Amino acid sequence: MMGRRTVIALAVVVAVGILGWGGWAWYRSSAEVSTDDAYVEGMISPVSAKVSGHVVELLVRDNQAVRVNDVLLRVDPRDYAAKRDQARAAVAVAEANVRAARAELPLTRETTRSQVDEVRAALEGTRVGVRSTESAVDETRARLESKRAATAASRADVAAAETAQRKAKRDLERMQALMKNDYVSRREYDDAVAALETADAVLEAARRRLSATEKEVLQTEAEVASRVLATEQAQQRVAEVRGTLARAESQQQTVSVKTAELARAEAALRVAQADLAVVELNLEHTVVRAPVDGVVSKRSVEVGQIVQPGQPLLALVPLHDVWVIANFKETQLTRIRPGQRAEVRIDSFPGTTFVGTVNSISAGTGSRFSLLPPENATGNWVKVVQRVPVKILLDDKTVGNPQPLRAGMSAVVTVRVK
Repeated sequence: MMGRRTVIALAVVVAVGILGWGGWAWYRSSAEVSTDDAYVEGMISPVSAKVSGHVVELLVRDNQAVRVNDVLLRVDPRDYAAKRDQARAAVAVAEANVRAARAELPLTRETTRSQVDEVRAALEGTRVGVRSTESAVDETRARLESKRAATAASRADVAAAETAQRKAKRDLERMQALMKNDYVSRREYDDAVAALETADAVLEAARRRLSATEKEVLQTEAEVASRVLATEQAQQRVAEVRGTLARAESQQQTVSVKTAELARAEAALRVAQADLAVVELNLEHTVVRAPVDGVVSKRSVEVGQIVQPGQPLLALVPLHDVWVIANFKETQLTRIRPGQRAEVRIDSFPGTTFVGTVNSISAGTGSRFSLLPPENATGNWVKVVQRVPVKILLDDKTVGNPQPLRAGMSAVVTVRVK
């Protein structure tokens, strides 16, 4: 009897234990979800060469902790220093060209302007000269007409004097004939002689005045011709000065040319400055610095090696910034939400639980982002439960400093959904 009661008691205890364990397992399954398909992830910052050349100095070793802007290695800078000096010389030449163009532009503008003003003044002077010579021609022609009128009057006086002289001569001849027969007195004869002499004198005076006026007419005609020639010369001078003015005004295009040359020199200066900036930047890139705080990993560069732009040299892993990627089954995502608490256990630290928070859920399953995503519409299809990555951010207080976790470590993640 005692054995039977003991067996019954043991069975009851086992049944109660099984029911308790089942109740606890049911409660746990309803309050939390867990997966062992989880890994520690972290940012990996690859460091690549930006310029080509020999590595002359390597200042880090594998797994060495470095700070941001620490020098990792140096590439031979001599070629880039020479290019920098050459670029600086090109900038100096371009600056000199700009200064020369800036100095020539106002000088050309003022010179052209003064030439145009001078030629315009000369043109106005020649126009005044033309008007003056034309007035002189008109005046001289008026005097010529007056001289010609005086000449005509002198000719009339000569004709009248000649008529009077012929009359006096005929009167004298009659007196001489009458004098032989004593028909006239001596006194009348003397008066006839005197009248003839007077007529001769008057005729001679009239002829001399006529000769003088004719000479004056000739001189005035010559003066008119001279004045006309001077007018023609002045008009020709006006035409020449107009041509000079046209050429001087055309020289104003030189100002536009000089302005374009200045713009071209300034553009060349900007190009030279840009080239200098590129060369100086390449010279700075010969010193490779750490972009972030981290630990040197996957170093593949040695002293004496020739590196090329874009060539990976090493990687920096910032241990202060790690997280966990837990790949939950799609059937487990029903109650997982961002902000829920999570417990993370790392295989490398048994007995230690790291506390974290669900940060986000991936937009697709892991297989959807694989190199060869599944094509369920082809061939035979078998339903497979997919896994969706969930990002867990660790609590800084539980992680500690320095960071003990390393990217790629295996983990077990439990998310409390209640």
